[in-house]
Amino acid sequence: MPVRKLLFSGLGLVGLALFSAWSALSTAQAPPKAKTDPLAAQVKQLFRARCLECHGGAKTFGGVKVLDHARLLRKKVVPGKADDSPLYRLISATDESVMPPSGQPRLSPDEIDLVRRWIVAGAPAFPADAPPPVEKDKDAAFKKIAGVDYVLKKVLAHVRSLTREDRPYVRYFSINHVLTAGATAADLELQREALAKAINHLTWEKRVVRPTPIDGPTDTVFAVDLRKLAWSARPFERWEGGRKVGNSPVNLWDLALLEYPYGVFYEDSDTFDHLLEEYVVPAGLVRPVPYVRADWFISTVTQPPLYEDFLGLPFTLSELEAKLEVDAKKNLEDYAAKRAGMTVSGVSRNNRVVERHPSKYGAYWKSFDFRTSKGRENMFKDPIDLNPAGGEFIFNLPNGLQGYLVADGKGDRVEFAPTDIVTDKFAEDKTVRNGLACMRCHDQGMKGFADSVRPALEKLPGSPGFDKRQALRLYVPQKEMDALLKEDQERFLAGMKRVLGKGQKREPLIPVTRRYLDDPLHLTTAAGELGLADATGLSGLFRLPRFAALGLLPLAGQGVVRRDAWEDYHDQLMRLLGLGVPVVPIDGVLRRDFASGAVEVELKTNKRGNVFEPGEEAVVFVTNKSARALYIELVGSSARGRKVVLTEAGTVVRAGQTYRYPERGGIKVRGGLGKEQIALLASQEALPRPVLLRGKSVTDRVMHPFYAVDLKGKRPALRNDAAAVVKKTIEIETR
Repeated sequence: MPVRKLLFSGLGLVGLALFSAWSALSTAQAPPKAKTDPLAAQVKQLFRARCLECHGGAKTFGGVKVLDHARLLRKKVVPGKADDSPLYRLISATDESVMPPSGQPRLSPDEIDLVRRWIVAGAPAFPADAPPPVEKDKDAAFKKIAGVDYVLKKVLAHVRSLTREDRPYVRYFSINHVLTAGATAADLELQREALAKAINHLTWEKRVVRPTPIDGPTDTVFAVDLRKLAWSARPFERWEGGRKVGNSPVNLWDLALLEYPYGVFYEDSDTFDHLLEEYVVPAGLVRPVPYVRADWFISTVTQPPLYEDFLGLPFTLSELEAKLEVDAKKNLEDYAAKRAGMTVSGVSRNNRVVERHPSKYGAYWKSFDFRTSKGRENMFKDPIDLNPAGGEFIFNLPNGLQGYLVADGKGDRVEFAPTDIVTDKFAEDKTVRNGLACMRCHDQGMKGFADSVRPALEKLPGSPGFDKRQALRLYVPQKEMDALLKEDQERFLAGMKRVLGKGQKREPLIPVTRRYLDDPLHLTTAAGELGLADATGLSGLFRLPRFAALGLLPLAGQGVVRRDAWEDYHDQLMRLLGLGVPVVPIDGVLRRDFASGAVEVELKTNKRGNVFEPGEEAVVFVTNKSARALYIELVGSSARGRKVVLTEAGTVVRAGQTYRYPERGGIKVRGGLGKEQIALLASQEALPRPVLLRGKSVTDRVMHPFYAVDLKGKRPALRNDAAAVVKKTIEIETR
């Protein structure tokens, strides 16, 4: 029997388990809101994410049920005494007794400290989980998939409440999958706060925008009006054959949809059909995805290149300063700019100098970071004429929150800063990526610091080798700098209060994005993300050869998988489970590779490692290792995101043959271009004709009419499915 029948007919172990779980869950009522200990809520979420698979539900290895508070206190926790608690000794062990065991990711020092603080505080009781949404329509086609049909119905009902004039501008988010996997009221509130904070960090509008819940009292599905965030802006022009042919209807929200990895075309859902007919197609969504997961949006759109695209950030520092109406040179000459320097900071490994300028919306801060603290990079050698390797730049947005840019020593925008210069303590790889890393670090706005330069200047002799009087005017007294910092912090916190409707007690982006980006997925979490109320039966499915081949075999036992692996195979998993047609983000710029079992193709250059010196000639080779001819398309991308389609439409490579680009000679390499990319699309069927989109201060996109919806038949259908298309990308570095 096909998997789809097991999941939807109510027959078989999986279907019966899901039906029973849904029946029990759907009768729950919303509990009264109660105050809970924030430590207990955080520890419960940590145990759910990292320990539940082996120590919860039917599995109680070692007699431990991590979410059973009373049982923990009887067996593993001594309230008030962390060192006497077996649980704490296990998670902090340095030998083979450590938990989680070998083969699973260790808890971080911060997570271990969280558990310690919870125990020392008396191990307060865990808050109860929030109930799942109450679904009254028992005839829904997907009633056994907890959450999915609920969300679709809520979106459809809200669409129908809008005027036809407003429908094209409303977009939807959901945190319902978090509830399905198990979450406390505090967990859900963090998700709501993180969403509100993220979207207001992504707009130049003055008025703050709060997502509108449309499924009260549960509040797991939200609507926003693109016009209020200026996300309805259409920044692209359409180019064909090297010339502009018109403007593109693609807006900023569409850029997120192009990257969304969890889109599904639900072929058997009447609700989904109505959404296509009444909302998705009339509104012109670039892909048939009526809502996106909020945690994905929060964790992805706040990072490059989407972060810069949504804010339209320029590619150079000088352009940004012009946008902010900041004349940095004049401000230095007039001493309107104020400086401070630190030998030790919480981010930079070496000296760091910061410089504040008044700007159009409040303040503009420049940081100057150095690879070393020696020679010309020593800020004490010449605190006026600096020689930084790069820097981070912070500016107030009109709503009081902050925007960010990372640039190299030449003032060119970069997506991330080298870890030998600065680090992000919240990222597993410590890389400072523009946007999210800065938001998580500057959770209270500007951070305080103690200037080291002025006190040193005051002790220097009269002729230190630079203009001491000028330096003293630039490096103002600590009291003056503290007053400016306080002003800027208060501006940010006032903006956050408007965003949240209350003071910010706990920074929400840190736990929400770390949960999404860094927490490994176990079977229960995976079931929740698939929209299943119960993981029963999934373990057996993951042992089947066709599922094990996806690289998700650890989920069949007590293992875990990482987010990138889960997203890499999510589309194939949805198809195998019969949950619908995955809407693959093959035209996105974040996902560099897609696999297809029917297509074997090799993409390479004429240099091992793809590293070229100035003056050398680069050649690209595509070798068809499939049994049939392949249609191919090559797209080149510059370090600044400028794209060009390199192949003619309908280019074919026969089985066993190699395509060479260019056909003769090579591409002369110029120095200093940075890292560029070559992307390949290959399919046994003809590829839809691509459209090149170009705009100012946005990364180019190459789009195809994959997943165009046909409404002319009895039921909506897809015109093109990208499932059989292979995508491969290589990076070319020019020195």
